[in-house]
Amino acid sequence: MKRALTPFSSNPAPLADERPQPVFATTASTAVPEVDVVRWWRVLQRRRTLMAIVFAAVVLVIGMVTFLKPKSYTTEVRLIAGTASSSGQSGPSDQNLPVLDALLSARGTQSPETYTELLHETPVAREVVSRLGLNITAYMLAAHVTIKPVTGTSIIGLGATWSDPQTSARIANTYANVFVDRERNLIAHQADSAIGFLQTQLPIAEQRLRTAQGALADYQTRNGIADLSQQTQAQLAQVAALDAKGSQADLDSHQAQAQLQSVTSQLATVPQTIEGEHSRTVNPVASTLDQQISTVRAQLDAARKQYTDEYPTVISLKGQLASLESESHKQAATVDANSTRIPNPVYEQLQQQAATLRAQISADGAQASTARSQRTAMDPIVRALPERTQRVGALTREAKAAEDVYNTLEKKYDDAMLSRTTALSDVTITQSADPDSAVVQPNYILNMAVAVIAGALLALGSAFVIEFFDDRFRTEEDVRERLGIPVLASIPALTAMTHTGARTGTWIDALAYESYFELVTALRYSSTEAPRSIAITSPRQGDGKSTIALNVAISMAQLNARVLIIDADLRRPTLHTKLGFANGKGLSDVLVGVCTLDAAVRESGHPGVLTLTSGTRSPNPVALLQGQAFDRLLLAAREKFDFVIIDAPALGPIIDGVILAMKADGAVLVVSATNTDGRAANNALDKLASVSAVNLIGVVLNHTKPEAHQYSEYYLANGSQSPAITDGGAALSS
Repeated sequence: MKRALTPFSSNPAPLADERPQPVFATTASTAVPEVDVVRWWRVLQRRRTLMAIVFAAVVLVIGMVTFLKPKSYTTEVRLIAGTASSSGQSGPSDQNLPVLDALLSARGTQSPETYTELLHETPVAREVVSRLGLNITAYMLAAHVTIKPVTGTSIIGLGATWSDPQTSARIANTYANVFVDRERNLIAHQADSAIGFLQTQLPIAEQRLRTAQGALADYQTRNGIADLSQQTQAQLAQVAALDAKGSQADLDSHQAQAQLQSVTSQLATVPQTIEGEHSRTVNPVASTLDQQISTVRAQLDAARKQYTDEYPTVISLKGQLASLESESHKQAATVDANSTRIPNPVYEQLQQQAATLRAQISADGAQASTARSQRTAMDPIVRALPERTQRVGALTREAKAAEDVYNTLEKKYDDAMLSRTTALSDVTITQSADPDSAVVQPNYILNMAVAVIAGALLALGSAFVIEFFDDRFRTEEDVRERLGIPVLASIPALTAMTHTGARTGTWIDALAYESYFELVTALRYSSTEAPRSIAITSPRQGDGKSTIALNVAISMAQLNARVLIIDADLRRPTLHTKLGFANGKGLSDVLVGVCTLDAAVRESGHPGVLTLTSGTRSPNPVALLQGQAFDRLLLAAREKFDFVIIDAPALGPIIDGVILAMKADGAVLVVSATNTDGRAANNALDKLASVSAVNLIGVVLNHTKPEAHQYSEYYLANGSQSPAITDGGAALSS
């Protein structure tokens, strides 16, 4: 079927809206800001399949992990630090147990961070394991517990994670209770020391009291003494008070010494400091070694450009580099920059307790010494009394002193028991863990929302990363923006052959047919005078230049033109293979004079298209193509044919294509959407631009992937078939 287009002529009339002559442009034209938005939108459109796969994979992986991961429940207990008190210590201090008062007043001044460190200690976790009977170690339990202070407050949050909410709440509450008890025990320990001492002294004091009272009653009965005068009683009472005061001071001193010994033994087992906050920084030695390695590598690269690997300088630099790299591998990437240790609050409290006890011992000693001095001063008054009166007075004093000591010890014992049973920790539980308020992990809704967001971000990122590294040309806009060269046509990648060799008649074949006529029309109107000889080349082998050259020739012939296609790729000829005959006499034979042009030209099997194959392989193709013989051949071909299509070699490693482009009226660069990257295309343009005589008409974008929804409706609406499938099916194979 012939197309209803104006036939080609050798001298077509110029159009009114005549196009400018093609010019080389190695850089893209300046684009308005909207172009970037459009370009990125095209990237998203082009990479939508990849984005869909990445998005689905991320959502699927996160979803599988979310739904396959066993559920865990986290409950939290809240504690507040620095609230130490004792129900028996409210109001003014009782001075009977001054050490307890000092210890309690010294507590509650530590920061929440300090208590957080104490909560992390192994004995706490070990006690929780013991109380709950858990079948794990203390270290394993610590991995299930998170402890963190609330910034700017004295509140500490303690969370426990377990496979069921009830056990999680039990662990959290027990953990808090163990720590509270541990802090309370520290306060109660001083009361325990006092109780132990008092329990040994109370029976002795009670026995002394009974003995003294019995002796006084017996003496009064034997001697018939009922009572003493008021003045004598006052004097004897004063002496008895001094004796009692001295005895009590001695007793308090002995008690304090016993407690001091207990505190001193505890101090020997408690560390003075515990680890606080610490930070890490980049190892300066490693950074210095990296800089030295970079310097030596640069010196080695420079030396290798001037000398061989056996040169002494190169060998020396290699040795230095190996030594530096070995030393660098030994260095840690980071080191402790500011590792701080804070005072152990337990040790500080024990120290304060010891200082208070020492002060009490000193005060009790001074008080006993004063009482004895005052008692010595009363001796002359006592000796002046009658003998019986003195004896009654002595017995009365002993009985009174024994009673005072016993009463004091009994009161101290009661106070110590009260302090031990009612002492409160300086850490208080403000909110217990509740199984009903447990936080469930994984959170299906949150995780899937994160999966969707992460999937979208990774999909976008993967699209742009692939686009950055995939430097191929996908659309005509890519070619125009990145190369600045006009695009003559886009040729779609064709469908596959059937087992019989026939092509499946689809909309894409019809689109390809239309694309070749679009290319022919663009060549015709590329300038005021249509180019008669056209060299078709490409940046790389495999871009599809030979297929396009053959189909251009066929399309021109269908427009009533007589066309000769020359296979000028003398190194890797393919035209004879596409046409299905042997590579006999051809271009090289004509150029060396073995045969004439008329004898070498043969029918291609397509009406109006004749072909000149590459011919016998030549040892020096460049010399043949540069010579005047090729100029004469091209001139003779122009006289015999309307158009001459030259299938030129790829421009990659050889100069043949540039020579042919220079000798032809115009050149067409074929860029493959699946094979050509930006670097190869720019290198090809640089080669063509190096010769001022080259007229680069434009670029053909081959192997594109058109969208079915954009074209299929028109071509398939009436079940239309492409004539090229019947008339030129073999030629359309890409």
